[in-house]
Amino acid sequence: MISPELLELEKSIHNLSLDEKLWLLEKIVWQVRQITQEKNPNFTTSESANIGSNETDINPIWKIAVEIGAKIPQEEWEKVPQDLSKNFDLYQTLGEED
Repeated sequence: MISPELLELEKSIHNLSLDEKLWLLEKIVWQVRQITQEKNPNFTTSESANIGSNETDINPIWKIAVEIGAKIPQEEWEKVPQDLSKNFDLYQTLGEED
């Protein structure tokens, strides 16, 4: 079950600019990496998984997703449900033939 605090946070994130969302994403990735390394000191990441690092010429997946998303017209984005995964099961059944 998702906490009310997390749902409120989701609403707040929706109102952020793209730059603010990317900044937040980098902070979250950094924290997850720190926690992972603390729990497993032998954990290493490959260069291709080095999100937010300037050490590699390979773009991280989130940057590629942002670039692709920037090419999609705003009218199409407006058709995307705003509730993210809350109604995932419903969306999976839409369009299915009985």
